[in-house]
Amino acid sequence: MNIKQVAAELGVSLATVSRALSHPHLLRAETRERVLAAIDRLGYQPNLIARDLRLRESRLVFVVVPSLSPFFLEVFRGVERGAREGGYTVLMGHSERDPSREQLFLDQVASRRADGVILVTSAEPGLMAARKRHMPPVVAALETIEGQAFPTVRVDHRKASMDATNHLLALGHRRIAHIAGPQKSPMAAHRLEGFQAAMAAAGLDATAYPQLAGNFTVAFGEEAMEALLACNPPPTAVFAANDEMAVGAIQTIKRAGLQVGRDVSVIGFDDQRIASLYEPSLTTIKVPTEELGYRSMLSLWDLLRGRPAEEDTVLQTSLIIRSTTGPPPG
Repeated sequence: MNIKQVAAELGVSLATVSRALSHPHLLRAETRERVLAAIDRLGYQPNLIARDLRLRESRLVFVVVPSLSPFFLEVFRGVERGAREGGYTVLMGHSERDPSREQLFLDQVASRRADGVILVTSAEPGLMAARKRHMPPVVAALETIEGQAFPTVRVDHRKASMDATNHLLALGHRRIAHIAGPQKSPMAAHRLEGFQAAMAAAGLDATAYPQLAGNFTVAFGEEAMEALLACNPPPTAVFAANDEMAVGAIQTIKRAGLQVGRDVSVIGFDDQRIASLYEPSLTTIKVPTEELGYRSMLSLWDLLRGRPAEEDTVLQTSLIIRSTTGPPPG
């Protein structure tokens, strides 16, 4: 079975069958579904390698994430949803926050092994800006990359962190500590800035407790909370820069014989699945992770089709109040 026989069977042109396979978005939904159903029924198998060589495209995109945490897997899910709609396949690359690994994926796209990259945070934006080699089609997801004019789909980390800190302030807390993410991460820096801005607006010293910067893991959250509980006096509330570090902080608080939400309040950031499943359930800032991935793929799709992509798309975050925050003791 070849493409000519499929077209003859349906009474359509070769171009219509070809578009259904390579550019389905160009067809009306009814036509697309009819052609794809016939292809399935007749058992037609297109020669993808020949097609890709002819079109000079791979129909493949990379999503480069710094870690394989549930948060980034949700972003990937959204990218994959957008890719399916456009007839693309997605591969995930794990950079381990190593700039050289990010460069490797960019080079693979530049050498036509894939058509474009969705870069979910950058390990060292400065190195990206200094890159001398050809820059392939790239969309930055979650945060901007300083020195690069990539289309960006992100959230306002600074404002969201102010919302988290203001929630603790509104409950009456004044002894508030922050557990930050990696020092070289722009996302972590913006979340720290939001905390500092909210504390300053309330007339409080954001540096009253140690400025602890870690790696977004549960283990570091445990370690940081041990250091904070050793302070005299200890904080009555803690804002962790992601949910995993917040869970680590909660575990340390519980081991110390204290009650979370009564003796010490904890708020996280991201609203990963663990936030609602953990006991006690975690108050946090919700990031629309799947939508972020989906919109990033749509922006990349625009670039690959030669259309202008929106330069800066900012999605809304929201405060999710659960059981780990309450008024300070007494």
